[in-house]
Amino acid sequence: MKSNNQDSNILKISAYGALFFAVMGISWGIIANSQMIIFDGLYSFISFGLSLLSLFAYSFIQKEDQKRFQYGKDIIEPLVIIFKASAIIAMCLFAVSSSIIDLLKGGRDVALGSAAMYALIATVLCMFVYFMMKTKQGNSEFVRAEAAQWLMDTILSAAVLSGFVMALMLNQTTLSFLTPYVDPTMVLIVSLYFLKMPIRMLINNAKELLMMAPSTDIQNQVEQAVQRAKVKYNFYEDATRVTKVGKTIFIEINFVLSKETTIHNVDELDVLREELDTELHIEGYNKWFTLSFTNDRKWAF
Repeated sequence: MKSNNQDSNILKISAYGALFFAVMGISWGIIANSQMIIFDGLYSFISFGLSLLSLFAYSFIQKEDQKRFQYGKDIIEPLVIIFKASAIIAMCLFAVSSSIIDLLKGGRDVALGSAAMYALIATVLCMFVYFMMKTKQGNSEFVRAEAAQWLMDTILSAAVLSGFVMALMLNQTTLSFLTPYVDPTMVLIVSLYFLKMPIRMLINNAKELLMMAPSTDIQNQVEQAVQRAKVKYNFYEDATRVTKVGKTIFIEINFVLSKETTIHNVDELDVLREELDTELHIEGYNKWFTLSFTNDRKWAF
């Protein structure tokens, strides 16, 4: 329960932090006439909405409702993260198109000193929030996704800061005519770079929705435990299925018995079930464990 409350509090901090950066970024961007800062503010505004969505979904998942959700509510987690990733991808693609249009129009004149000051403040504050979330996060995919968003915002702000400092230096040289192109160029580069992380989030959580196999580490742990039991009790064959949805790992093991199998009654089967349940404990995850036995392999496969 303590871990659940901590995750909920972290999500609230993330939401309030995103709202603060949204207001600051959009306002400062309009004053400084910087598309890059406005993009940063819009990203924070979208993050605020997505953080509220995560908080609502997280709270909903924590409320037990076994009558309606007999297999749990974990499927909601990848659904929400896919929506979040899709929203960030859409925003990045919009920013790419806007920056290209600005470049074709001859760039954008920006109040460089003001813009650089914003970027410095944003970089420091975003980094602080990210490390706070990183050190306190539990095993919630929601919190991990929020931390990933703040990491992206930190990288964005640092890139903006570097770009504006370079523009200030460039403005003092004979190449000052290139200064208007700095802001839209940064938007273009950062937007394209940002696409990588939400695309990865989208793919990983789509695999969970499709109930595909989990990470190799989880599969290996399950397979090793199954093979040890198979050898120890002389089972003829096994069929093992594993998938991960949110914080729950679903494990189904079917053993096909043979004449040499050393288990002969239900009590001994339950002893094995207890052994496997202990061996298959995976830190940080809930487990849905089903173990079946049959003499006919058609019921296993």
